[in-house]
Amino acid sequence: MGFSISGTEVLLSVLESMIPADTDVDDALQAGAEIVRAEMDRRAPVKTGHLKGAIKVGNVRNTARGRTITVGIHRRDIKLKDGHYYPAYVEYGHGGPRPAPPHPFIRPAYDLTKDAAWGAIKQAVIDKMKL
Repeated sequence: MGFSISGTEVLLSVLESMIPADTDVDDALQAGAEIVRAEMDRRAPVKTGHLKGAIKVGNVRNTARGRTITVGIHRRDIKLKDGHYYPAYVEYGHGGPRPAPPHPFIRPAYDLTKDAAWGAIKQAVIDKMKL
């Protein structure tokens, strides 16, 4: 037995229009991003600690799609003497003379926490609106 719901696009647009334009959603985005960052940090392999220490929540920015925030590892955040950027090789593995299998930690962390992060964002916006 199943059911279907129609008109969700209309409902979502009505809900979005209820949020005042001057509502500051930066704190809400930070709260959601922090949930994802914590899980990435928990799942990151630790050998030297550089990888785990480089997982950061970025600043909230204006884009064509609205306010956005990033979570992950950027070249500027990883401190290595030889300058090699290796997080992608850890996540996806690599070939070569000494191949290494993948040790994913970024995508699994996102997949596991995306619903909780979205819930935290929604709740923070609701709290800010004091509904």
